[in-house]
Amino acid sequence: MNFELAEQSIQYTFGNKRYTNGLKSRMIKNVKKDAVAADLKKVGQAIAGLQEDSLDGVILVQKQRVIEVAQ
Repeated sequence: MNFELAEQSIQYTFGNKRYTNGLKSRMIKNVKKDAVAADLKKVGQAIAGLQEDSLDGVILVQKQRVIEVAQ
């Protein structure tokens, strides 16, 4: 048995006093499997800038399936 990456998404946490508890999370699905961490952070910073927020967190969420290995 092995794991195979099925899909991944990115969760950004933005900070601003106008949000409940000062934070708001956004999830973006269908992130490319070969996405670079620095590029994902740049996207979050760009979104934060458009909203006049701070970027407080970036989490890559991966879903993997269990597959049979041919013998």
